[in-house]
Amino acid sequence: MRLGVALDLSSREPVRPQVDRAVSILAHAERHGFDSVWVGESYHAASQPFHLPSALMVLAHLAGRTSLALGSAVLLLRAYSPRKLAYEAALLDQLCGGKLTLGLGLGAPEVARRAGLSESGPAGAAFDAALKLLRDAWSAGADADSPVAIPPPVQRGGPRILVGGKVAASARRAATLADGFYGATNYRDDLLIKQSAAYWSCRGERPGGTGGVVATTRFCVVHEDAATARELAARHLTAATGYYTERGSWLGADGPAEPELPMVGTPGEIDETLARYARAGVTSVQLRVAPYGTPPAVARHTLDLIGRHVLPNWHDPTPPQLGQEVETTR
Repeated sequence: MRLGVALDLSSREPVRPQVDRAVSILAHAERHGFDSVWVGESYHAASQPFHLPSALMVLAHLAGRTSLALGSAVLLLRAYSPRKLAYEAALLDQLCGGKLTLGLGLGAPEVARRAGLSESGPAGAAFDAALKLLRDAWSAGADADSPVAIPPPVQRGGPRILVGGKVAASARRAATLADGFYGATNYRDDLLIKQSAAYWSCRGERPGGTGGVVATTRFCVVHEDAATARELAARHLTAATGYYTERGSWLGADGPAEPELPMVGTPGEIDETLARYARAGVTSVQLRVAPYGTPPAVARHTLDLIGRHVLPNWHDPTPPQLGQEVETTR
């Protein structure tokens, strides 16, 4: 199990001060042995508690301010020309020394309109074509009709790709065309576990088998006292959790569901949740410890408790060899 930090960067306040605070939190996380930082993206018509547009731009800024591995969770394909994305992701992999993971989701149709791009063809076919184009652009053996990213990515064959999505086709795509599956924050545990099972089944492996990846992002508030942890979550997570609630976006295995916060509690409770995830084949969890309105002291205390009492039980401190993790599905 690998543990990282997911950043919430809001469009409700100036960006640079938020990033400066986030970098301080990342330094704290790195000292405790967390291995990665992840950034999502959104294209809104009005300011929201998260995320900013252009995850790659934010990650490029972070590349010079942290030595943690970088990940997008997730980048929305409808906001990008796949050919341009191939170049930009390769360049970011250069900037971070070959430590980029590209988490991809399709995004809603309005994302394309707000990005000034046209939406054409069946969504699934477009997603599959984009994945093939990225692979070809990062491969030395690409045919003459495909773009070839110059400079190429540091990782042989390009950054590892994780695919998100709530339907069976998403798990199949993650298993056959990508390197892993990514479960969003608003996926309740039963949906995450269902998609994990489908992913590993498509790979023909037992959950947690060699080479595959199932990652997820979770809101996280930890305190020595369980009631205090829940009170802090109720006080400080409302803006972020309310975003999903207002849109009916909490999803269970059978459709829309009530909110669920499995990573809020004591270190012992967090340890039990991670054990349940590991049994289901989840290999990577990114913790949203500082959503909009969360005092930095609360985020640091969560990281302290996870770092001292939980992470040593689960975290693999050995960094992956560059290029190895992207070999499994090619």
